[in-house]
Amino acid sequence: MGFVHELRNDFFERAAGLGWKEFTKDRGTSMRSFRDTFLHLAYVEEQHVTRFCENRAVPWMPEVMNIPPDRYRSLRAVRERLRAVTAMGDARFPKWNAPEELARPAVWVAAKRYPLRLSRASAMAQCVTEHLLHLGEIEAMLWQIDVEPPTTFWIDRRVLHGRWPPPASALIPGARAWAARHPIDRRRARRSAGR
Repeated sequence: MGFVHELRNDFFERAAGLGWKEFTKDRGTSMRSFRDTFLHLAYVEEQHVTRFCENRAVPWMPEVMNIPPDRYRSLRAVRERLRAVTAMGDARFPKWNAPEELARPAVWVAAKRYPLRLSRASAMAQCVTEHLLHLGEIEAMLWQIDVEPPTTFWIDRRVLHGRWPPPASALIPGARAWAARHPIDRRRARRSAGR
């Protein structure tokens, strides 16, 4: 979740840099706009952290799918909401970061009606999956308007720290020779993620 928070924050700041009009424009995705997608993720995390992972079988908050149009009416308000949810999660995740804590009972409400019994680890995995799905949508929305999204590669963020080409210390012996034998077909390569 720490990695998810980092990605969510970087994606938010990239989208927020477009200004409020672009941030709230309906782009035809599952949650319509950047604003609604980020707020959806905040509600999803809140539901998991304060309810499901605490083994509370309660219905989904209506705000998860119906983002209140009369709240969070500025970039600052959306940013503050994301920061509050991040702080809420960050306060709990270290306490749960042990095998016995992750194995504790949790619930997840399927199709908004049926509570399922599972482990806290499984509930958190669902929360992470939901984030990655919607961050992928945000990435696509940015590409559609020719804005390069932040990199999502864990290796790049954690091992390479954004440096490219990789520093010699990160390479296995013979890596440069291997790369020379396996050139990238630029016609088939996907976006370069800013490199």
